[in-house]
Amino acid sequence: MGHAALFVLFDKYSRRARLRPVLIMLLPLALPLAVGAPALPRGRWLWSLILLSGLPLFADQLGRSRGKRIEARLFDSWGGKPTVQLLRWSGPTSRQRLGFLRARIQEIVGSSLLLPTEQEELADPQRADEIYDAAGLALRVRARGLPGAELVQEQNCEYGFRRNTFGLRSYALPIAMVALLAVLAWAFAAPGFLGRPSTPLLVTLVVMEALLVAFQAFLVRDRWVASAAWLYAERLMETSALTVPGALPAGPVPGTATS
Repeated sequence: MGHAALFVLFDKYSRRARLRPVLIMLLPLALPLAVGAPALPRGRWLWSLILLSGLPLFADQLGRSRGKRIEARLFDSWGGKPTVQLLRWSGPTSRQRLGFLRARIQEIVGSSLLLPTEQEELADPQRADEIYDAAGLALRVRARGLPGAELVQEQNCEYGFRRNTFGLRSYALPIAMVALLAVLAWAFAAPGFLGRPSTPLLVTLVVMEALLVAFQAFLVRDRWVASAAWLYAERLMETSALTVPGALPAGPVPGTATS
């Protein structure tokens, strides 16, 4: 039983979007431990103990729960889900593209889910958003079996990773700052104190810890999550609703992220 067990226990989304944010959160603590305690036991028995303890499963659930907890607040701050905004009459999609997009989605969902007219959306925007959200769910299910599904999955993994990393930020940033201060104090300690490494290695460690602090402090923000969410929404629409002969080219939506 080794690292390959993660590929058995967890799917691609769990590994990339749930486990990776937790590992990044713990990395500032793991780096000095790896440097200062090189004799820590290694081997299959240790990895087996970690797996049997359920820690990977706990990390998977922690990453997901913290991200889902902040998701509704993020959507509110953005003005709604990007997939919903792309379908609104008042949204950022151009009228020509919106008309084609809505016609295609209406063909897909059928008469059981009628998309609201512009007047209906103005009269009851909350109900309109509920219908757009249901249409988005239908598109997500449909996209799984279409060409380009892998690209949609990639963007979904990236959005999940950023959302969950942002959800863990309230823990990760203090951990990174404490680890950086600890390593700086370690640098001024007497040689050999708590396994103090050589000065060049300590300098490298300080730089890495500082980069982790900067990552959490300056990059992990709501706009970082938003750019991935918009890109996922665009790829979903392009794959699920616009993949028909003669479809309009799926150009970027004004005010959204591109790659």
